[in-house]
Amino acid sequence: MTEVIHKHHIIPKYKCKELGIDPDFDDNLVEVTRHQHALIHWGYMHNDLKPLLEVCNPPQWVIDMIPLGDNRDSGAAVLTARGEIEQIDMSGEKNPMWKGGIATGDNLKEYMKVYNQTPKVKEYLKAYQQTPEYKAYKKAYGQTSKYKTYQKEYRQKPEVKENKKAYMRARHAKKKQQGQGTLEEFMK
Repeated sequence: MTEVIHKHHIIPKYKCKELGIDPDFDDNLVEVTRHQHALIHWGYMHNDLKPLLEVCNPPQWVIDMIPLGDNRDSGAAVLTARGEIEQIDMSGEKNPMWKGGIATGDNLKEYMKVYNQTPKVKEYLKAYQQTPEYKAYKKAYGQTSKYKTYQKEYRQKPEVKENKKAYMRARHAKKKQQGQGTLEEFMK
């Protein structure tokens, strides 16, 4: 099976667009195999011109315009490599979108708890919960057998029963202190 030849833009198209130049000029094109193409873009991302210089010798002014260390080349490398080149790996911490694992694995629950307390999210949720669609959904969900079973089992837990008793005692004491719930206010 013969290797398909790719036309590689030495100065990537995205950089040419930023510079306002046509990417298809003669000194900017070189024909390479798919494997070489992927390695060149991976090299660009890692500040390494060696894979490019193995296949061509572009003029210095073209080399000067190559955006070394730009994460946008990682996508081109990964897509062109098709998972067949071992050193091109975008998983986990090697991914340019990696955020330190703040929203993955064990940290997800804790991260979401903090995230949901931000003013922007609170405001959004408050507005969303007032929509007719949400209210209809909640009403319909409350009528499902799954929800009713869950509620029945939940109310039977000893800690829930105890919490409810304590709450009711405190509520009754507060009302009694305010004179509500008794005949005292009418007996004056």
